[in-house]
Parts: sequence; structure tokens; C-alpha cells
Amino acid sequence: MLIHRFDSLPLKALHVALACGCAVGLGIDLLEISVSNALSAVFSSPPYALSPDHLAWLLASAYIGAIAGAPLAGWFADRKGLQPALLIVFLWLGVTSVLAAARSNILWFTSFRFLSGVSLGACPPLIIAYLTSVAPPRYRGLMILWVCGLAYLVPPFGVFLIRWLTPLQPYGIEGWRWPFLLAGVASLMVGLIFLRLPESPRWLTQMGRDRLAARVCDRFERSPTLSLLDRWLETRSPAQSDRLRTAGTLASVSRAGFRYVIPFVVALYFLHPWMTSTFQLLTGPMLLERGYDLRDVLLYVALSTFGPAIGTFLAAFLVDGTSRRVSLLLTAALMASALIAFFVLDGRVMLAGAVITFAVGVAVYTPIMTMHGSELIPTAIRGSATGFAWAANRLSAALVPIAMIPLVGAYGSVMVAWVVACALLLSIILAASGPRGAAGAAVE
Repeated sequence: MLIHRFDSLPLKALHVALACGCAVGLGIDLLEISVSNALSAVFSSPPYALSPDHLAWLLASAYIGAIAGAPLAGWFADRKGLQPALLIVFLWLGVTSVLAAARSNILWFTSFRFLSGVSLGACPPLIIAYLTSVAPPRYRGLMILWVCGLAYLVPPFGVFLIRWLTPLQPYGIEGWRWPFLLAGVASLMVGLIFLRLPESPRWLTQMGRDRLAARVCDRFERSPTLSLLDRWLETRSPAQSDRLRTAGTLASVSRAGFRYVIPFVVALYFLHPWMTSTFQLLTGPMLLERGYDLRDVLLYVALSTFGPAIGTFLAAFLVDGTSRRVSLLLTAALMASALIAFFVLDGRVMLAGAVITFAVGVAVYTPIMTMHGSELIPTAIRGSATGFAWAANRLSAALVPIAMIPLVGAYGSVMVAWVVACALLLSIILAASGPRGAAGAAVE
């Protein structure tokens, strides 16, 4: 069978090439989202000093655009393919990001952030769905986490760029505009890269396009085998992955229980921003409230973007040998410990350690969560179903600044602690009661 033949392939150069393309694209997405954390500090200070209501809507604009973008792109991907969907997503993001950087008026900037959000919401679920469909099953988790780890190296560049250029304003352009300009140009280039990447043979077979699927499979087979890397990864694969590999996705999610899969994934995705974005988005204002100046706050925000890459690279070697459920529970526990440290302890080193640790937990939890959801859903509806679930995530992310900034203004930082703690607890309960997942197993 063609799909069995495709899943049996060793690690090929083409696998690595498409993973690198996805890493660059996801890095741009994360850059534009993470810059919002720095913007919350920039626009809370002179010369802007926006009111809490205006700041909340500016920060939420990209998430509101994502609510429409994720399901729309997923619907398109199920009908036309993941590869053309990703091509359009990055071309659109490139154009809107350049326009956002070119406008000085806050209203125009907010409008273009909304339009960029259409692509920003579509990018993560499409990339995870694409990698789920094309990665070798025994290396799927490792490949996806390494893609995310490489992508996590990009946000520090944007945040440090803002911190460095804020006092300089080269060519009369404010420091916070430069990341959007550079991200826009890079997005256009990534869109052109996706012109050369193959469609998933698994999706092509589902659509009855067997001849094209066979040609794509042949293309992978002709690609050079990375023998040394493949053998090294095989020796690093825990023995447990062999046992998990035999179960398959349909075994981990019974047919009778499949009707609960999409509500489970939607609920898991919806809770995610309340425990991740809430803390990270408000780290800057909370530190300002403690008496730190803007440059120190931007430094903390920038440092928090370095830990995720290292943590994700290391977790990648374990993820395919551990059930997705256990992985989610462990990373949620890591975030809980960092949350406690941030609000109980004080001092520059301790605060920086707590912020970085929380960011590591988020960095590992997020790709495992999205990979878990993508693996549970069949190929024929993977794009639209994960897009719908991600729309719930973006809706939640849009509500976070709208709800939390006024609440923090009224009740202080303790409100952040309560909201994040409750979201973590609910997510732990949900993950513990959900399916084990398809770590190391072939997907439908």
C-alpha cells in the first residue's frame, strides 16, 4: 500500500528540507505574536501611554483576525491541499506585515494587525497538520518539536531588535516597526519556498489522486537518505515507542469515542491562552508595576524567548517515547511551578528564572498539544477540524487582553495568578481524562 510504503521511509533530505521551510515560517508567526508582548510594554509607556481599553484592542486585533483565518484556511486546505494553503497564508502575511510597518497611525496599525491575524491564526495548525501528514511516524514528534525549537530562536531577534532600536530609530522609523517590516519580507520569501515543497501523499490519496500521490512518494524515495542521522535517531528512540507505534491512531481513539475527539481538542485549545498568553502578555506590565524600568522589562521579555528553544530541542528526544497525555501533564506541572515562583519570590535572578521556566513549559506544551490534536483527527478533515479548534484558541487569545488588562488594572497582578492557576488546573484535568495519543504511531 502506498501510505505504508511512505510511512516506512527512513529520514530523507526532503523531510529535513520541508521541516526547515516550516521552521522558518513558524518562526515568523511566533515573531509577530511574541512582539505583542513587547508592544504591551511599549504602548503602556510614553509617548503613547494608551489607555487600557485602547491597548487591549490593539493587542487583541491579531487574535480577532485569527478567529476567521484559522477555520477558513483549514477549509481551503481540506479541499485544495495543505501546500497551497500554506503558500497563500505566507504571501498574505507578507503583504499585511509590510503595510503594518509602513503606517504610523495607531488605528491603521491595529487594522493591519487584524488582517495579519488571518494568516497568523492559520499558520500553526496548518504547519502541524502538514508535518503530521508527511513526517515518518517514528520521528514525527521529534521533527515537529525540532521545527518548533528552531522557530523559537526567531522571537528573541524581534524583541531584542525593538529594545536596541527604540532609542536609535534608524531612518526615522520607530524601533517597534522594524520586526514587522523584516517579518513581512521574510514571509513573502517563505511563500515562494512553499511553491517547491510537496503535497502530502496521505491527503492526495484521500482525494483519490493516487497517481500524483505515487509521484510525490517517488520524489521522497529518490531524495538522499540521511543514513548517519537516521541511525543515530533510531538509537535515541526509547523502547517504549516501539510499543506505542503498534497501536495506531484509531486504537488510541476508539471509534465509539471519536465523537468526543473534536470537543476534547477544542476545549484543550480554548484553555491554552488563559494559562500561557495571560502570563506572558502581562509580564511586562506586572514588572513595570514592581518598579522596573522599560529597558529592564524588555530585557526580561527578550530573555524569556531564549529558554523555549533549548527546552524544546531536549524534549524532542523524549516525546515519541511518552504518551501525549503524560507529556501534557508534565509540562503543565512545570508551568505551575514557575507561576508559583514568580509570585512568591523576588529578585532579578529569581524573576528571570521563573519567566524563562514558564516560557519553556509553554514552548513544549504548545506543540505537543497541537500535535496531539492533529494526530487524533483523520486526514480528510484534519485541516478544517484543527482550523476550527485553533479558531477557538484564537478567540480565547483575543479575550485574554480584553478581559485581563482591565481586571489587572482594577485588582492587580494577583488576578493573573488566579486566572492562570485555574486554567492550568482545568487543562490538567482535561488532559488526564483524555486519550493517550498516537506517539510514534501511523495516523489515519
